[in-house]
Amino acid sequence: MCSISGIIVKENPISGKYSIDMMKILKHRGRDSSGLLIDEDVIYFEKFDDIKDIEKEEIKNITLGHNRLAIVGRYGTQPISNEDESVWVVCNGEIYNYIELRDYLKQNHEFRTDSDNEVIIHLYEEEKLNEIDGDYAFAIYDKSKNIVMLARDTFGVKPLFYIDREKYFAFASERKALWHLLINIDGLDKDLDLLNKEIKRINPNSQLIYYLDDDRFEIIDEFKQIKSNYISQHDYTTAKEYLDKALKRAVLKRVRGLDKVGIICSGGVDSSLIAKLSSLYCDVILYAVGIENSEDIIYAERLARDLNLPIRKKIISEKEYEKYVFKVAKAIDEVDLMKIGVGIPMYIASEMASEDGLKVVLSGQGADELFGGYARYERIFREKGVEKLKEELLKDIKNLHAVNLERDDHCTMANGVELRVPFLDEEVVEIALSIPVEYKISELRKKILRDVASKYLPDYIAFRPKKAAQYGSGGEKIIYKVAKKLGYSKKKINEFLDLLKKKIVS
Repeated sequence: MCSISGIIVKENPISGKYSIDMMKILKHRGRDSSGLLIDEDVIYFEKFDDIKDIEKEEIKNITLGHNRLAIVGRYGTQPISNEDESVWVVCNGEIYNYIELRDYLKQNHEFRTDSDNEVIIHLYEEEKLNEIDGDYAFAIYDKSKNIVMLARDTFGVKPLFYIDREKYFAFASERKALWHLLINIDGLDKDLDLLNKEIKRINPNSQLIYYLDDDRFEIIDEFKQIKSNYISQHDYTTAKEYLDKALKRAVLKRVRGLDKVGIICSGGVDSSLIAKLSSLYCDVILYAVGIENSEDIIYAERLARDLNLPIRKKIISEKEYEKYVFKVAKAIDEVDLMKIGVGIPMYIASEMASEDGLKVVLSGQGADELFGGYARYERIFREKGVEKLKEELLKDIKNLHAVNLERDDHCTMANGVELRVPFLDEEVVEIALSIPVEYKISELRKKILRDVASKYLPDYIAFRPKKAAQYGSGGEKIIYKVAKKLGYSKKKINEFLDLLKKKIVS
């Protein structure tokens, strides 16, 4: 996991300082090393003090910036090029099938690093980018074609944003880096809503192709086709077996090569199942967060005892409430009551993982949307039928990046920790989309997933009723208590949120 950023100049040169400033703003995402392509030069460095002279240079054409969090490979500082340096890439993410891809790509290509991301360049050259199995956001600069390609993974696990201005085009892993350009180059006010209105996201499963010759771009949507009839004709027992095996493969991909990972664990069926499956392949430690007497901590501790897994818990004290509300709002680059409430336990869990020296954590994100975990899904099923529920589930999966994934990424990466989400593995999603609705919703929502989980987990976890994260951990209560402490009643919560907006941009 890393940060990527870049600027494309349209007419007059722009100070190189702006590209370096973006990298500094995003340094929390990649603390191990950095690299910068600026026009024809490429510089690799560890400290920004080492490149002070570059700040005085002008960007005449393009920059690509990268901050690396080293997980796969010892020699993977980016940007990485092809053999003749005509194609360059910066990538934020993990390519899970890179070993298999390298095996056949090396027949025609020379690999210069041991990074999983290097396969992207050669797949691009072979016009086989659709063979990538991973979570990623990347930028490719092809000098021979004079284009830049921005791309994002199938479900938007990794974030990527851009702005298209009169003088320049720019992209970054987080909006806060683009705020800096909008404020300092374009002169926009430090108004969160105004700034975010000017920023667009690269949608999941899409590519943006920027043509440098005439400063225009096109967007290719639905780059990869997702099947939704994978096992639609199978009976319940067979469907359950398919799902069980696919989940194991999805977890194994995400822990391969790692000695130990953290699990952000609420004690619910989704995260607990990921915890148990991960423990089959590597050491794990559970992280549970909540206020005093929160259900999430109670269930997670009981699970850890019964499965004999190590756990670290954090009971958030009232004196810490204000600190974490502001930290989460600043991390996620927006002010949204529900997102902050859910983000608080995610932020603190990854903070603990970072303290323990871990760089990777896993969560159960995505299971509710795939298997019908929310009460509203049951209502749609009962009142409007199967087809309407299928439409709703697919819509929510396609919108998961904006609702949950960007928030979760920003909360974990604020602490230099990468989040991986096995439920959003392509095979798992294709199986889930093709499972008949009746297998998901019956006497209990997420029926088939709970039945798979019961093979690995105690029944009190496998069949624990769904409770929203902000309630199970107490995250929403924290926000209201902070607001009250600062003089804002529940009725005036929007005024408190406006205060938050000012704080995070200042």
